[in-house]
Amino acid sequence: MKKTILVADDSMIIRNIIENTVSDEYIVLKATNGKEAIDLINQHKDEISCLLLDLKMPEFDGFVVLDYFKMNDLFKKYPVSIISGDNTKETIEKAFTYDIVDMLNKPFSADNIKNIINKMISQKDSTI
Repeated sequence: MKKTILVADDSMIIRNIIENTVSDEYIVLKATNGKEAIDLINQHKDEISCLLLDLKMPEFDGFVVLDYFKMNDLFKKYPVSIISGDNTKETIEKAFTYDIVDMLNKPFSADNIKNIINKMISQKDSTI
């Protein structure tokens, strides 16, 4: 049975690239903003294996989602990696104040995506 990953990014192109890259191995749920991501987490609690999260999105940005995860102690249940075009020192340092697995800067390759997902899935599997 395929594991399910959640991709939260306001860019349809990024969501589709990730889905096309991993759809042979994973079911991909897609959110266009942080509010949708939180809603999907709550709707698919037992299905989602990990989250790829953009930081700059409308409605709720990635940091709102990270705060939600922190307040609800969700990082162990759902490993999170950041996908972002903002690779400033301040943003990277702020992201790593949360219990994230890794950070992937845009643009990225198919291998980058697969590697970061595998890293998150193996981390989740080791905590079960």
